[in-house]
Amino acid sequence: MIPETLLLVVSIFLCACFFKGLFERRKKPKAHLKLPPSPPALPVIGHLHLLKPLIHHAFQELSLRYGPLIYLRIGSEKFIVANTPTLAKEFLKTNELTYSSRKMNTAIDMVTYHNATFAFAPYDTYWKFMKKLSITELLGNKTLQQFLPIRTRLVHEFVQTLFQKSKAKESVNLSESLMRLSNNVISQMMLSITSSGTDSQAEQALALVREVTQIFGEFNVSDFIGFCRNLDLQGFRKRALDIHKRYDSLLEKIISDREELRRESKVERCEDGEEKVKDFLDILLDILEQKDLEVELTRNHVKSLIL
Repeated sequence: MIPETLLLVVSIFLCACFFKGLFERRKKPKAHLKLPPSPPALPVIGHLHLLKPLIHHAFQELSLRYGPLIYLRIGSEKFIVANTPTLAKEFLKTNELTYSSRKMNTAIDMVTYHNATFAFAPYDTYWKFMKKLSITELLGNKTLQQFLPIRTRLVHEFVQTLFQKSKAKESVNLSESLMRLSNNVISQMMLSITSSGTDSQAEQALALVREVTQIFGEFNVSDFIGFCRNLDLQGFRKRALDIHKRYDSLLEKIISDREELRRESKVERCEDGEEKVKDFLDILLDILEQKDLEVELTRNHVKSLIL
């Protein structure tokens, strides 16, 4: 009895959605836009049923049938798929300013402090300022040269570990070990912390980054189906808020500790005249203290950039 009732409710819901979409389509005046070829779409979900776990395979199969430029609708969201190098160049290079912005979903918006993110920021003054800052400060030749001894030491320790395990005839998970090495180099350059495999700040940060990466890539119904926009059907908002709170708490402690250390080091530097190598967090805090910048940075901007 219960399955039959549930089936009836679902059927009524889908029928209502279908007629609602049909009514709105007739009600709205059609825009005179010439769209690329498109496969037949279903009510509510659009072309969602045509996509596969390996989405690029699905795009390739559709391109073979409908051409190199395809129009797709996933729920309420509209997409254009370019499937040749020439067309991709038109979007990504020739008209890059028009298509440079990236869509924000629920998880990204909540975790990255809303409009404070750099990776998903629209192409504007803030984005250009942060790109310039990243290239000149974080990835500049001077900074890379300053961190060369640290990178060399970490690589040497990595090779030594492999050698010791080889002598002991122990197996090594190279994927995990190389990922840890890469993360340690980045953590040193960003925050001057290194993961030791224990419950360190670096290990907590890396665990949170893995959670963030996972939730950013998951499909959230509320991001694509218009009438579900305000519903948290899969618990995404709850998960994103939990990750955000834990990440914010960890970063607030790291930043507060660094600010205290900076106050102490100013006194020591005045005494011995020696200045230590600055990591990216130090550079951001220096900028945060400056006035009359072309872009006003806040503490949330710093946290979002570290993420």
